[in-house]
Amino acid sequence: MSRNNLLITGTGGFIFGNFIRQAIYTKQNYNLTSLDKIRKTHTLHNIFINKNHQFYPCDITDPHFVNVVFEVAKPDVVVHGAAMTHVDDSISNGYDFVKNNVLGTQVIIDACIKWNVNKLIYISSDEVYGHLNETDSAWTEDSPTNPRNPYSASKLSGELLVKAAHETHGLNYIITRASNNYGPWQDTSKLIPKVIKCIINNEPIPIYGQGMQMREWTHVFDNCSALFKIINDGDINTIYNISSGQEFRNIEVVQQIANIIGKGHDLITFVDDRPGHDFRYSINCDKLKNIGWNPLFKFKDGLEQTVNWYLANKWALKF
Repeated sequence: MSRNNLLITGTGGFIFGNFIRQAIYTKQNYNLTSLDKIRKTHTLHNIFINKNHQFYPCDITDPHFVNVVFEVAKPDVVVHGAAMTHVDDSISNGYDFVKNNVLGTQVIIDACIKWNVNKLIYISSDEVYGHLNETDSAWTEDSPTNPRNPYSASKLSGELLVKAAHETHGLNYIITRASNNYGPWQDTSKLIPKVIKCIINNEPIPIYGQGMQMREWTHVFDNCSALFKIINDGDINTIYNISSGQEFRNIEVVQQIANIIGKGHDLITFVDDRPGHDFRYSINCDKLKNIGWNPLFKFKDGLEQTVNWYLANKWALKF
């Protein structure tokens, strides 16, 4: 069987550093090339060096360098995961999010068209839907979008550019919208590793409001297996939600981490809520299950595995 040339952007990040590892560990039938601009030096720890993976340091907003990588890699499929993702940073500095997530996406689209890529997998977010009340039904792929912060607005903007490229140039695409991911290699700007770091260092754990916001949590390995399924078997020119069906309040997640470590409940500190904080995300992924995918990780087990990984790799909590 011939191997597809797969090019991935953003492999210095949490999800796509794991994606490369899982692609190699599970023997996916791809020739792997990836790029990342290494915005922060600690992301070098996420780059998985392997004889089956060719990595290039590259800024996706640089069309010349992006085209050089495309010319060398000759990708059949592109997975565009590079993006700035931290919502708090987008609220204080929306410009960088527009530059990277919107302009950078257009550079990748232009390269896909120029080099006749078979399909582009664009990694979006469940945050493009907005937020839900506690009793609302989960979003489907047909639900209206209503982004409420610069990060989610920039991701939806990228979706629209991808769809426009299909209409004007015939570029085949698949868009994915995943729920919150967790697992090894995530940096401490995100909730779960931040809480672990605070407990290990005996520091206050800052919780927005009363921690009643609800999130759906998907293990990063499940997200990776969903992406493999979508790349191999997904319908083109459509959208797939990726989720686990496992929702918890933020305060519940913090308490579970403290239970696993055996301390930390007394470190919980409630702080002022952030502006426009989305209350609840919940997405329906029946469409993805209909092509043969199901999540494997129960949150309790996945969280314990994640906490134990950080306890065994405390260096990862420095970033």
